[in-house]
Amino acid sequence: MTTRRVTLVIFAALLLFAAGCATAPRHGAARGPLSEQAVNIDGRNYIPLALIAGYYQAKCEWDPVARRADLIKDNKTFAFYVGMDYAAINGKPEKLTSPAVFYEGSVAIPADFAVEEISKVLGPPQVTGARVPVTQKYLIRKVVIDPGHGGNDPGAIGRTGLKEKDLVLDIAKRVKEQLNENGVDVVMTRDRDKFIPLEKRSQIANESDVDFFVSIHANSAKLRGARGFEVYYLSTAVDDNARAVEAAENSFLKFDDSSFQRHNTDLEATLWDLVYTENRQESVELAKYIAKAVDGSTSLHNRGVKSARFYVLRGAQMPSVLVEVGFISNPAEEKNLKGSAYRQAVASAIAKGILNYKNVYESSDGFTQ
Repeated sequence: MTTRRVTLVIFAALLLFAAGCATAPRHGAARGPLSEQAVNIDGRNYIPLALIAGYYQAKCEWDPVARRADLIKDNKTFAFYVGMDYAAINGKPEKLTSPAVFYEGSVAIPADFAVEEISKVLGPPQVTGARVPVTQKYLIRKVVIDPGHGGNDPGAIGRTGLKEKDLVLDIAKRVKEQLNENGVDVVMTRDRDKFIPLEKRSQIANESDVDFFVSIHANSAKLRGARGFEVYYLSTAVDDNARAVEAAENSFLKFDDSSFQRHNTDLEATLWDLVYTENRQESVELAKYIAKAVDGSTSLHNRGVKSARFYVLRGAQMPSVLVEVGFISNPAEEKNLKGSAYRQAVASAIAKGILNYKNVYESSDGFTQ
């Protein structure tokens, strides 16, 4: 093991006591029923999650970026978000009587939820035990690359006939090749000229156990002079330009022959809010790395990192971004984007941004330093 790796392991171990699911309680091993382990925090009864994990012989995982702690047992998962009074049980949101908090190096949750709701799913506590070690996941091994449009949806069409669906598929395949060469597995939502509904695209990502989702598109505008690339992450706060772009990219819902279901109920809306909160920071960071790499490796004008309400991003349950590789409506950019060498440069830059993000994320324990 290298000196750098040893240093990182030691640093990660120290972090376990600073936040999340700690490896040992400061007041010693737990004894007696779980209900007796409650502590008073600001007038409310809480139980450390890592202590609960010990009683159930369950795993406890901590994501420092999302400030989320998971209790996992027999494929059953409880997700808690520090500062939020909602939890997700097997993906379904549940209200807490008070927010999850940090306490003595661990995430603590309301005692009534720990004793009543967790036992409904996992049954009575199995053992009396100390806190269990945390598992932190900082390795990025698999991503989804999503070439926009396809089949009977051509996307934007340039003045000389270049179709967005063909352009982005070619670039996506080149990105895949670059990532594969650097040890990253890639799942493609489509690898040929085929229409894939938006709901199916996010479903592919959600079922593939990937680390993040990158959708590739080309922009278009009425003004011939509009130019440059931009990278988007999901947000409800958008400007006029973002509204125009999202309207164009979301317009191909009319081609969707599936029942694209929007999440309208209160509980479903809450769950999507939780997913959005969890993934937003990582999505923003990924967008910045891709934008920086494209800016430094191509002649494309950098329009920056922006936010918009793309349906394809909203459906993905992991950090996700949408890259607009240029304006197909701009004669000069359309000409460039027709060239193989130029497409390779754009694809290599996107891949470079992803790999740079990966390297920094893994070496800094999930951006915790």
